[in-house]
Amino acid sequence: MFNVQVTKTVIVSVFRVKKLKETLVTVQQLDKNMSNLRSWLSRIEAELSRPITYSVCHEKEIQKRLAEQQDLQKNIEQHTEGVASVLSLCDVLLQDEDAAGGSEAESDSLQETSHSLDQRWRTICALALDRRLRIEETWTLWCKFLNDYSRFEDWLKMAERTAANPNSAEVLYSVAKEELKKFEVSCFHGKL
Repeated sequence: MFNVQVTKTVIVSVFRVKKLKETLVTVQQLDKNMSNLRSWLSRIEAELSRPITYSVCHEKEIQKRLAEQQDLQKNIEQHTEGVASVLSLCDVLLQDEDAAGGSEAESDSLQETSHSLDQRWRTICALALDRRLRIEETWTLWCKFLNDYSRFEDWLKMAERTAANPNSAEVLYSVAKEELKKFEVSCFHGKL
């Protein structure tokens, strides 16, 4: 009877030691993954927070920025599995009684770390989408600006031709004087 009891205790102890070793390996893996992920997250967050700059107003410039954004998006997508793995490890450790050492503070810390990572990840995904949309919107606005500029330039050329060759031979002096007064009044009121 004593031998059976000792054998059971030894078996339970062996399984407990094995479980503790597995938990330690999981914690070490989580720590390593989190360290790598933190530095990557910081780099991506810095990249996404940098303003988008354009050197010229041209479609090639937009295509260049979209290609850069696509590379950034691929980098983000390549880390999806790593982020999911770390979040999964956090969940496993939160469920494991041995991982937190029974301490509520360690459990809370692990839960906060998991929540923080999840929030940072969601923010990065949202910022990446927003950045791509801003680049596309810039092209739309550039096209509108260039169209407006072209119409204005055409109007200005026509106005210059009209001013250079006025058709004033048949305009009465009194009508011209009245038009000048209207112009001066509208200019004066425009300045107020």
